[in-house]
Amino acid sequence: MRTRLDLSNLSFLIVDDNMHMRQILRSILAGFGGRRIYDAADGADGLEIVIDRRPDLVLCDWLMTPVSGVDFLNLIRADKDKSLSTTPVVIVTAHARKPVILEAIRIGIHGFVAKPVAPAVLYNRIETALVHQDQHGRSRGSLRLPGSRPLDIRGREVIDLSRRSEPVDQHPRQAQKLAGKPSSKQASAQRQTDADQQPGLAFL
Repeated sequence: MRTRLDLSNLSFLIVDDNMHMRQILRSILAGFGGRRIYDAADGADGLEIVIDRRPDLVLCDWLMTPVSGVDFLNLIRADKDKSLSTTPVVIVTAHARKPVILEAIRIGIHGFVAKPVAPAVLYNRIETALVHQDQHGRSRGSLRLPGSRPLDIRGREVIDLSRRSEPVDQHPRQAQKLAGKPSSKQASAQRQTDADQQPGLAFL
């Protein structure tokens, strides 16, 4: 059985203009073990809390007024303070259309969850974002657009955990020899199977 992350020492920010949804997300996070949970009714309030409280992870709606999720995301990603601009953000929205997802990834996000929220899916996205940060350092986004690789604050390529299966510091052929991997066709089929079972861009 997989060990769950201890979220009790982390802080979370919920940014959503629907009070009922904020209450639902707060209850879900508390069920995960979260103790320090802040909330904001729009992107402007959310930005103030990010600056003041420096949460470990943000759950943010996309369409809000007067300051939307896209405005909030653009503001923090453009900030000169690297500890602020690399705050992990998971978008939680009912507007899970492909153009919205692609725009969010282009700006920089660490996960995407469609409403209505399934707690297991939300936990998976939070876990993926936090594990990625622990393994690869802070970044302005860990999901990538097809055919591109975003860069973290040191200019390194950010690894897409939902797709990447090869070691990042070895040549693919060299890695196959060292690991005794199967043929390229078998490896391709296995990667597709892995992608179907992992979170990330498979839903596009």
